Amino acid sequence: MVCESNSTQAAARQLGINPKLLDRGQQAQVVAEVGSEELALDPEIRALYAANKWLAQEFDVLKTALVFFGQLTR
Repeated sequence: MVCESNSTQAAARQLGINPKLLDRGQQAQVVAEVGSEELALDPEIRALYAANKWLAQEFDVLKTALVFFGQLTR
């Protein structure tokens, strides 16, 4: 069972939906990203996917900065 954080509860309240519905939606998104429910439940796999997503965003920011400063051409 997933423990609800205050932010999840607040977001669900703001959207006018049950917090458990929001949790199921988040879980479904993780399953879609990793490809199986078994992997989605593994905390290490979830942490690796989160780290990968963060690094990809950082990479995009750095590419944008390089373009902005004229050191990289598209």
